[in-house]
Amino acid sequence: MADHRETRPYYYKLERQRFACITYAVTAVFLILALVQWYLFHLLGATNKYFTSNYWVGIIFFVLSLVLIILFIFFEDLRFFTPINWILAFIIFECVVVGVTSLIVRHYHYHFLVSFLIWTVVLVIFLLLGSFIPRDLTLDIVVLVILGIICIIGAMYFLMLYLVANVPYSFFVYRAFIVFSIVTFIMYHAQIINGGRFAEIRDKDYLLAALILFYDFLLMYLFTFQLAPKWSDVCDTHRNITNILVVDQHLKQTTAQPKMVEVIKVDVEA
Repeated sequence: MADHRETRPYYYKLERQRFACITYAVTAVFLILALVQWYLFHLLGATNKYFTSNYWVGIIFFVLSLVLIILFIFFEDLRFFTPINWILAFIIFECVVVGVTSLIVRHYHYHFLVSFLIWTVVLVIFLLLGSFIPRDLTLDIVVLVILGIICIIGAMYFLMLYLVANVPYSFFVYRAFIVFSIVTFIMYHAQIINGGRFAEIRDKDYLLAALILFYDFLLMYLFTFQLAPKWSDVCDTHRNITNILVVDQHLKQTTAQPKMVEVIKVDVEA
């Protein structure tokens, strides 16, 4: 009995390390597959044109992914019955990929690639921070939830300032509130995955853990598309003065210059 008690922590540690390695490996596979598919969807003319014209397809798949992940969370049998768990996890992942494609095809080629790399690095950094900080965030889940609610309130206020009053830099403040909330929960997720804290995810739930990390990445990555050209409204002359001017290969001038010319013409005619 004494030997068993002494060796139990060792086997527990090995099991948690194995679980964490599987989770992070599956997450890495999800990220690589997503990048490859988004790149191909953007590169191939037929798929690019299709998703540009039929954005509703992406909406359907993205909403479906949200419904499926809810089912995956609340019905445990779906997570532990092989191969159903792998099939459903892959379907959820693909629904997310197809859903975001409606945004990918409208973005600048190199911007979505560079942004993907940047947010992947951010994800890794905060996973490492969550793994090595001494404070047990799993003890403070109520505090994290309250902090998240406060961030949402602040974010919504500055988002409305951006949409209604076009206040300079308000969108970046909105983004900062949301990203701060996300990275806090990324560190929390790292701790429940690695184990050794007050709360931890079960060592058979690696698919759910990988999907959660992929959604964490997606929450940050979606901010990338604020820099995409607004193809749906070519006459929008009231863009925020903080909007970043972007030059792409197929454009001879920035996206803002034609709109500035239109405004000048209107003023001259008036």
